Amino acid sequence: MNTFKRIVKNTGVFFVAQVITYIIAFFYTINMARYLGAEGFGILTFGLSFVLILGISADLGLSSLVVREVSRNKSLTSKYAGNFLIIKIFLSIVSVISMMVIINIQNYSSLTIQVVYILALWVVVNSFSQLFYSIFQAHEKMEYQSISSIINSIIILVGVIFGSIQGFGVLWFAFIYLLASLIVLIYCFTIYWAKFKFPELEVNTIFWKSSMLAALPLSVASIFSIIAFRVDTVLLSFLQGATAVGWYGAAYKLIESLMFIPMVYTAAIFPVVSSFHSLKKSLNLLYEKSVKYSIIISLPVAAIITIYSQEIISLLYGSSYSSSVIALQILIWTVPFLFLTYLFATILISIDKQNLILKTTGVAMIFNVVVNLILIPKYSYVAASVVTVLTEAIGSVICIYYLSRYIAPIKFRKIVVKPVLATLIMSGVLLFKTNLPLIIPLVFGIFLYIILLILFKVFTPDDYALLKRLYVKENHEKES
Repeated sequence: MNTFKRIVKNTGVFFVAQVITYIIAFFYTINMARYLGAEGFGILTFGLSFVLILGISADLGLSSLVVREVSRNKSLTSKYAGNFLIIKIFLSIVSVISMMVIINIQNYSSLTIQVVYILALWVVVNSFSQLFYSIFQAHEKMEYQSISSIINSIIILVGVIFGSIQGFGVLWFAFIYLLASLIVLIYCFTIYWAKFKFPELEVNTIFWKSSMLAALPLSVASIFSIIAFRVDTVLLSFLQGATAVGWYGAAYKLIESLMFIPMVYTAAIFPVVSSFHSLKKSLNLLYEKSVKYSIIISLPVAAIITIYSQEIISLLYGSSYSSSVIALQILIWTVPFLFLTYLFATILISIDKQNLILKTTGVAMIFNVVVNLILIPKYSYVAASVVTVLTEAIGSVICIYYLSRYIAPIKFRKIVVKPVLATLIMSGVLLFKTNLPLIIPLVFGIFLYIILLILFKVFTPDDYALLKRLYVKENHEKES
């Protein structure tokens, strides 16, 4: 199977699963937000952000290291699985203890503390599942992770519906996350045992040390990244209260629901770009095309949601979340930058330049924390929204600089101008709102945008050639 078809196969499988997963997640998130109200939803959102920030210590970049190294040498699968399972046990214990200590020294209610306790266990269980995901990803067996994602979402959905009917409180909804993660972990372990073999637990301190050192830039970068992307929720909770977190979280969750697109694509191409990291021509082509498609997809999404943010919030959350409209209008513009940063980070890791990600996320984290501390006390969740967009923009610009040095400079003017023009024309038409059901102008806007792309000749012969390769069987592919 040639490189392009491998990407398409993995992207297709994972994309379908993630679409299903995010559709399910979309419904249970809306249900929770409506049922719990802004304050209850704010407590749960804070708990998730809090444990995700501190829970990064349960992985420390080891999962990304597994994908990179095992994709290059499949015979290392057992060695990484056996050693890293032991390492993660120690890391998980430290992680849970740190979460419990830190939440107890803050001035939070007993309910919030209990939610954090439950979600602390959830995040470390997920860390073990992530190790198996990394192995599946390295072997380009995305279907296993895809199934687990669907299982997780279905369990949470059923739990949310049941809890809403029974009138349960926020603790139940936190527990459902934990229950779903435990079932997924059992599934992942079973699949690994059946398809590979029972992981032989190993204590190889020399290997541990070398692996931890190799993963150190990735782990610190992950810490910086998760802080930069989640600390706003924690600061909002501390400085403005749970209700502000609920309003902000409602908009934020909609942004997260769009992240499956770059996540799926980068997860699919990571093993591929890692395997031919020394083949500059192939890597340059993949980099350039990926940037182009990311821009083409993300710009109209951001524009359409900005225009119809009031209708979207009202339809999904109800009038009690009207304060979330401004947050959504601002936050949606993180999407174009997020599409690019996911891609840039994947390519930098694949060429062993993870230290540059560390520098980039470090700058982004410092900017995010400092500016949020200054602005949130006065401007609340609106400030947090603006800072989030600026943080992602800064990260994208820095990554572009690094990739221009180590991969190839991209002519962004050539790539961006026509999609921007098409987006502006589409937006101008959609601004003339009608009383038609929301789905009709949305479909019309997308159709108009595609027509404009074709008229502006955004797609080159190379793009059409790539599409044709989906259907033309090639016996082999020569890299030069």
